[in-house]
Amino acid sequence: MKFNLCAVALAAIALGVTARPATEDFKVNSVVLHHNGEGMVGDLSSRENGADDLGDGEDMDEVEDEDGDKDEDADNDEGEDDDTDPDEDAGEDADDYDDQGTDEDTGDDVDDEAGEDADDQDGDEVTSTATSTGSSYSLTTQMASPSSGSSSGDSLPASAGSTALSAVQTIAAGEVFDGGYVVYDRGVSCTGQVSGGDSDAVFHIEDGGSLSNVIIGPSQIQGVFCLGACTLINVWWSAVCQAAVTVESQGAGETTKISGGGAFGADDQVIQHNGGGTIIISNFTADDFGTLYQSCSNCISMYERHVIIDAVTAISGELLAGINSNYGDSATITNVDISDVDEICEQFDGNDTGDEPASIATGSDGTYCIYSSDVTTA
Repeated sequence: MKFNLCAVALAAIALGVTARPATEDFKVNSVVLHHNGEGMVGDLSSRENGADDLGDGEDMDEVEDEDGDKDEDADNDEGEDDDTDPDEDAGEDADDYDDQGTDEDTGDDVDDEAGEDADDQDGDEVTSTATSTGSSYSLTTQMASPSSGSSSGDSLPASAGSTALSAVQTIAAGEVFDGGYVVYDRGVSCTGQVSGGDSDAVFHIEDGGSLSNVIIGPSQIQGVFCLGACTLINVWWSAVCQAAVTVESQGAGETTKISGGGAFGADDQVIQHNGGGTIIISNFTADDFGTLYQSCSNCISMYERHVIIDAVTAISGELLAGINSNYGDSATITNVDISDVDEICEQFDGNDTGDEPASIATGSDGTYCIYSSDVTTA
């Protein structure tokens, strides 16, 4: 059934419908219908209590009864329009409604979406259970505002919430995990330099896996374990316990890349290299640390290891890189700004017996410790 424009307007008056200008939530030049009655207006049907969701409108006269009786003025006006072509006008009116983007669900949808958005930003704590790579773990999440992830380079980025894992989370071989700047930890107290195992870590990254945009919180014992070559992009540690990153197993021809991010408050090493191959550290910040990079000097299995440190800022530390020259290790250091750091590079006499290694030399020698004037000291 079709109506001409005038008929629709008169029917709207009789049914108790008002129109108000659309707010910025709706399309330009559209209107919001405030329907206090029942039945149909054009192709728009009323919803129970729907008018209240759209806001306060001017009250209209109530419909006299459920049979739709109209007052005399409405009947007379309708009679004057009888010789208008209803089919033609109704078709044009229907097109006008479609162009303005008005439909019967507009009000409720907007209210529902606004409510959901508000809930998302309230910071309410949510407890849930998730599964990653076949291992179950429970987590508690505290959500924050979405404007997160920015950092000045020498401070932690704003977090997007926090998650306490009851077990280590595994990133499978080849998997890419983007944490969205949520704070992850294990909900336990740091045990200092009392030796812990890989089960104490927050993340395990299998060979070829990648972790990005994550903040490792203070309530943990170990940060990230790389079980093979891995990639870390914009990963931050608010307070390092035993080690921020441990490259536990890596082949001679493999490379782990740590790009962006930073670590704070490490009593000992930030990056521990136990496997073979190479680690590249770039655009990284270390503040208040013992050793930024340490090639294991007394592991049961010893390998030749190499580190490339580029575009790093190091503040208040004891040693930038510790290597074992007797195993052929090397440290290449470029474009680094350091402030209040005792030594840039130190060579040790490594062993596989577990004994404490002896120091051989410090400073650049062009063979094992390789750096020059682009390493600046504040």
